[in-house]
Amino acid sequence: MAKKNRLTNNSDEADIASLMSGDVVFSIPFFQRSYKWKPERLTQLNEDILSIVDQASEFHFLGAVILHGRSSNPSDPKVFEVIDGQQRITTLILYVAAAVKTLAEWGQLVEAAGLFLKYLVIPRDTNLHSNVKLHPCREDRAQCNSVITDLLKIPGLKDKVNADKIKMLPPSGKETGTLRNNYRSALRFFKSQYEQGGLERVQAVYKAMLQSISVVQIDVWDPTNGPKIFDSLNSRQEPMTIGDLVRNEIFARVADEHPDDIEHIDQHSWQPFYKKFQADGHNLFDSFFFPYGLIRDPNLRKSDVYGSLRDHWADIDDPKTIIGELAKYQDAFIDIVRGKNTQSLSGPVASSLKRLHASGAPSSTYPFLMQLAVGVRDGSVGEKSAREALEVIESFLIRRAASGHEPTGLHAVFKRLWVDCDGKPDGARVAHEIRQHKTVVWPSDDAFKEAIRARPLYGSAVTNYLLREYNRSLGGDQPGSIPWIEHVLPETPMKEWFQVFTKEQHKEMKDLLANLIPLSMEMNSSLGNKAYADKRGTYEQDSMFKAARQFALTYTEWTPDTLESRANSLADWCAERWHF
Repeated sequence: MAKKNRLTNNSDEADIASLMSGDVVFSIPFFQRSYKWKPERLTQLNEDILSIVDQASEFHFLGAVILHGRSSNPSDPKVFEVIDGQQRITTLILYVAAAVKTLAEWGQLVEAAGLFLKYLVIPRDTNLHSNVKLHPCREDRAQCNSVITDLLKIPGLKDKVNADKIKMLPPSGKETGTLRNNYRSALRFFKSQYEQGGLERVQAVYKAMLQSISVVQIDVWDPTNGPKIFDSLNSRQEPMTIGDLVRNEIFARVADEHPDDIEHIDQHSWQPFYKKFQADGHNLFDSFFFPYGLIRDPNLRKSDVYGSLRDHWADIDDPKTIIGELAKYQDAFIDIVRGKNTQSLSGPVASSLKRLHASGAPSSTYPFLMQLAVGVRDGSVGEKSAREALEVIESFLIRRAASGHEPTGLHAVFKRLWVDCDGKPDGARVAHEIRQHKTVVWPSDDAFKEAIRARPLYGSAVTNYLLREYNRSLGGDQPGSIPWIEHVLPETPMKEWFQVFTKEQHKEMKDLLANLIPLSMEMNSSLGNKAYADKRGTYEQDSMFKAARQFALTYTEWTPDTLESRANSLADWCAERWHF
């Protein structure tokens, strides 16, 4: 590419002729979004080309195209998976096709065949299912085939391009759509240029497009970096998630198979796996891969997950095998994140996992918990050992949360915990391995009790769980609804309260656990900042929570002394409940 026709000094900036010529195939992932360029984008491209033809400018820069070179047989063309650039590459190929047809229809068969063989097809036999240079997504394949077929209908051209050696992609998608519409628009553009200046004008147009329009071609080792690179160049990019990349990687193994075969794998293997992640308006699909990756390699960084999985799958040719590997931990992950028991684990183990979910256990615990759940399910971990391990973990996490320790550092604890336990965890082993991390605090009984007694816990993520567990420990009714937290001594008390509490005591005591009880939202709203004598009867008679009813029976008045007494009682109960 001539220096005057380059915008940058980047050696990877190439004109369109250099990008599209040679032994290369551009493959759009089968399930990628379809081609969508709107008419106004074509109009702008036309203007950019004509500004070069009419010497208003010397060149035009189309930005970066981000590709990922797929490994292939050395004798075959280089196959580039298009991470970003689908719209531009497809459009330019349509314009080349339109130039070929225009030239051929006006008798320039040799020139038309040259463009066809250089930019639209690989003019030899290959092991690929098609030697057309553009392999679109499933929605666009039938339309792409129709464009090539349209050219081969031109008298004389078919023989010059050796049409018998051209293998179309197995068709899929609709016969009509944006791709075919834009091909016809390109034909109209070239026809208008012919009418203005004949063949010389047509030649000037396609030469300007191929030789004076450039892109920076970026071939990434790891496709996860494609969106990161493009985001720095163009904020309009819709990011490609790790889930998109995993799907594309899996289906790259059958990208050249017949669409019916690909669709069968999609419908019967991929879609059941994918849809299981969706429920209640949430999709856990993308969040699955980091904990799954850590199961395979505890030292992975989040940014390295896709590359690691791709390397692991390098020698696996069957998509169903990969999907089966992923699915092994899928139910465990979903149950842990959602607090379910789709795996049908035993009651005590399932209850322990649900309690961890209810307590807000951080996502750093997921790799260990997923392996533990699968171990129980396949019989490699005993139920008693699993239950003990889960009790230890819950105590560790609750003590830290109540004491105000951030989850910082927990990733280092849990990412290797399964390996550190040699895949045979029980309560004692888990406790021992966690305590090896000297920089991660495990609060003592005294520290834990002091936090329960004196630390303001209203607003803490763990407080709702503490109150629910205390209510559960009292037996009797277990409301399914998540309770609202009632301040017995209100946040904004009526003046009667200050006959019992000083303003300083109110400030220090109102958010302590001892001053909090579970109520329904409706009851919490109705009581507001009333005096205790007005609240007590409602607690006792009407609350669905036994903790609130018992509170009213136990405390005939609510004073700094009774609040302190309850704080000591709760501290002792918490230390016993989470006794590790």
